[in-house]
Amino acid sequence: MSKDIPVNPMDLYHGCLFAAVIHAILVGEYPELSYEHSWDGFNYSLNNSQGCRGTVTFHPQYIVAVFQDIARIIPGKSAYDCLHGMPEDILRIAESEALQYVLVDSGGEIKPVITAAFWGTWEELTGCQRWSDILENGGYILENQLLPHRQSLLQWDDYYGMTSGQMELAESLFARKIAHAEEAIFLTPEETENLYGDFAECAVALRELDIYLPPHCQISQGRPQDI
Repeated sequence: MSKDIPVNPMDLYHGCLFAAVIHAILVGEYPELSYEHSWDGFNYSLNNSQGCRGTVTFHPQYIVAVFQDIARIIPGKSAYDCLHGMPEDILRIAESEALQYVLVDSGGEIKPVITAAFWGTWEELTGCQRWSDILENGGYILENQLLPHRQSLLQWDDYYGMTSGQMELAESLFARKIAHAEEAIFLTPEETENLYGDFAECAVALRELDIYLPPHCQISQGRPQDI
């Protein structure tokens, strides 16, 4: 029996996009956390470095979210137990997209392993698990992404320690991505002054979001320098 998921699909997308933007701005200062957020096509993946990871597929028609919490894995349980009742057209998307990010080697067999999942359209989300069970079995990794926008920013600030300039840049890039989703965005030289540390990491994470350093800037060990 399907169960309604009390999450607005567009709010989920916005929360994940905002998290990825903030990560791209701050990852230069924390390159050891580069794997925590990534954007690949329409797949957003996250990893809390404590045994839980997940991927949310934002397909043009459907949304699929899968989670893998190693503390909650039941040996021998099939990933499809968490996908019971999923329509065939969404299942094909799950198999070709989201489930490809939670593969593990189980006795020489490469297969997806998940502990929770939900899916749906851009209108509504559902699943075969109760929302409380989804959260308990890995969905909690989306905690910040599901907060109201301002509260989410404050939580990410608490996590990274953002400057006021970085906060402003995050808000600006997020707004531009929402307004011009299909267009590439180029940072201005002034905006790059809010990036610190390993700029190669920033460039990679920004590029995943179709955001780029200005053409006249190069990556250096210090701040981006005009050439």
